[in-house]
Amino acid sequence: MKVLYICNYKPGVGGISGQVEILQRKLRSEGHEAEIFNTKASLWKRLRMIPKLYSQAKEFDVMHIHCCSGWGFLPAVIGISVGKRLGKRIVLTYHGGGGETFFDNHPRLVRRYLLRTDVNIVLSGFLAKVFVQHGIPFKIIPNIIELNDKCFQERSIIRPDFICIRAHEVLYNIPCILRALRTVQEVIPEASLVLVGDGSQHEGLVQKVNDMGLHNVTFTGRVDNRMIYQYLDKADVMLSAPIVDNMPVSLIEAMNAGLLVLSSNVGGVPYMIDDGVNGLLFECNNDAELAEKMLWAMRHQVEVKGIVENARCRVKQYQWINVKDQLYLSYGIHS
Repeated sequence: MKVLYICNYKPGVGGISGQVEILQRKLRSEGHEAEIFNTKASLWKRLRMIPKLYSQAKEFDVMHIHCCSGWGFLPAVIGISVGKRLGKRIVLTYHGGGGETFFDNHPRLVRRYLLRTDVNIVLSGFLAKVFVQHGIPFKIIPNIIELNDKCFQERSIIRPDFICIRAHEVLYNIPCILRALRTVQEVIPEASLVLVGDGSQHEGLVQKVNDMGLHNVTFTGRVDNRMIYQYLDKADVMLSAPIVDNMPVSLIEAMNAGLLVLSSNVGGVPYMIDDGVNGLLFECNNDAELAEKMLWAMRHQVEVKGIVENARCRVKQYQWINVKDQLYLSYGIHS
């Protein structure tokens, strides 16, 4: 089998790119051919990509498109247009927590393309509801994580060492985390926070840390996804406060590393985390509730260790061995 992955691709950054890299490695390890066609470029260059994609896709059996909302939908437009002309099998995975708004704002565009695929994949019940509302067929296949027992670190004590691995963009709402940290540091002065990532809001966040008088805050900048576990090993609690989200792999990686995960209760996150069972949830942009749960975690060590162990068990559902049969059926073959 020959599969061509089509997406806005950037090596080593996680997210959609990280998923495509994992899929490529897994298929190749099982004797299939898998390549990546990168649609990340300016609009003009993307339009000129169509002939190049047309030429390359001729050699493949399946075109698997990975897209999301806004300009992230362009891989779907380009890939489906080319795939239909070539008569290829077209599989599409829709990522991103902004799908509901995008579908509502552009229903004709979405239906025009997503009704022309052979299979549409969503990552959880969150986007499944959106597809149902717009009459678009789908199947649920979650993101994949490469699990390694060596990544898990059992912590004898849960320390106030927090980490956030999200891009420094508005939708990830890192200021909410900073406000919560200020409250926590009033009680636990030694509490620390590592912010892994970069983005358009980076300079503003650095200034905000200074203005708020926060201490023990470290900015790492962008980190290659292959090094993420080196940073997770040094923390005990993962914080995530997005305004919208779908199925963030960073939370699964944190669970896999043995961290307690605290996340805002948005989008697809409640389909991943049961509050108090395998993580803790708080209302979106509610820094007071986030701070309360950060402090609760420090005071309830036994309960937290139980939550971490539950999370460790649940992440196994995202292993390749538990996902590949569904994916192969989407490609039109039996594994």
